[in-house]
Amino acid sequence: MSKLGQALKGAAADVFKQLDSKARGMLEGLVNSGKISAEDAVTGLKSMATKATFNRYVSERPRDEEDKQRLADSEAAWQKLQAYGSRMSGALSEVGRKTQEIQEAQQRGDISMDEMNERLKPVQDAFKSEIAATRGAYGRPTDQTAILSDASGFTKNMEGFKSALASMGEDAGFADLYAPDGEAAEQKLQDLGFDRTVFGNAFQAFAETVDIPGIGAKSAAPKTDTAAPTPAPAAESKIATETPAIASKPAAESPSPPDTVSKPASSDPGNAQAALSMLQSALASGASKGGTGVLGAITGNANEGQNTVASGLLEALKAGAGKPQTGNAQTGDTPPA
Repeated sequence: MSKLGQALKGAAADVFKQLDSKARGMLEGLVNSGKISAEDAVTGLKSMATKATFNRYVSERPRDEEDKQRLADSEAAWQKLQAYGSRMSGALSEVGRKTQEIQEAQQRGDISMDEMNERLKPVQDAFKSEIAATRGAYGRPTDQTAILSDASGFTKNMEGFKSALASMGEDAGFADLYAPDGEAAEQKLQDLGFDRTVFGNAFQAFAETVDIPGIGAKSAAPKTDTAAPTPAPAAESKIATETPAIASKPAAESPSPPDTVSKPASSDPGNAQAALSMLQSALASGASKGGTGVLGAITGNANEGQNTVASGLLEALKAGAGKPQTGNAQTGDTPPA
C-alpha cells in the first residue's frame, strides 16, 4: 500500500472514496513526489471534510425558540438601522440646504460674515440635536450591528457541532474546526493545485453520508473495499501545471444555512457608522473658524472639496442602513461572524 493509503483513516479515508480517479491520482502524485507529506495531505482532507459536515449540520439542524428569537432580534436591528440611516440622511440634507442659503446671502452682500456665523450656529446646534434624537429613537449603529454580528447563530452552531462530533467519538476521524494545522494543510494542497476544479463536490457528497447525531445521514456511503489511492496516468503532469483556483481556502460547497439572514454588501451598516463618525468629527472641526470638516461651511469656509465630502456622507448614510454581509459557513469559507 502507498504512503497515502497507509495514512488514510477515518473521515479522510471516507472522503477519499468520494474523489474520482483524477483527484485520487493527483493526491497520490503529490505525496509520491514529496511535494506534500502523507500526513499533511490527510490532515487537509480531514479539515475540509469536517467543514463540509459542519455546513450540513448548520443547514439541517432542528431550529428552536432561541433561533427564532435571534432572527427576530436581527430583523428588528436591521429595521432600526434602516430608519436611522434614512433620518440622518434627511438631517444632513437639511443642514446642507440651510447652510447654503445663509452662505449665498453673505456672498451677495446681504449679510456680513459675523451675521452669517450667528445664523449658522443654530443650524449647527439643531443638527447636533437631531443626531441625539435619532440615537434616542433607534440606538447607536454599533448597538444594532452587535446584534447582527451573530444573526446566523454561528456560536450556537459551533457549540452544537462540537457536541455532535464528541458524541461520535474519535474514531470518526474528524478535525477541530478551523484548527491551525488543518488550515495550513489545506493551504498546502491548494497551493499545489488540489482545489474545487479537481475535487468537485466530493466533500459535500461525503458530508451527506455522515450520520450526524440528531440529523442522520442524507445518503449512503459508496461501497468500496478499500480507500487505497489509484494513480492516474497524467498525475505528475497535472501537478506541474495545475494552479489553485483560490488563494486561501477551498471553494464553498454547500448551500447557505437557511437561517442566515443576509443583505446586499452595498448596505453595510459600517457605512452608516463611518458616516456618523465623520459627521461628529466635522461638527468638532467646524466649531472654530477655519474648520475643514463637512460642516466647515458653517464657519464660513465652504469650498468644493467640502461639498464633495458632504455629498459622500449623504450617500454613505443612505447606503449605510442595511445588514452586514454574513459569510456562509461552507467548506473552507469564512463562517458568519
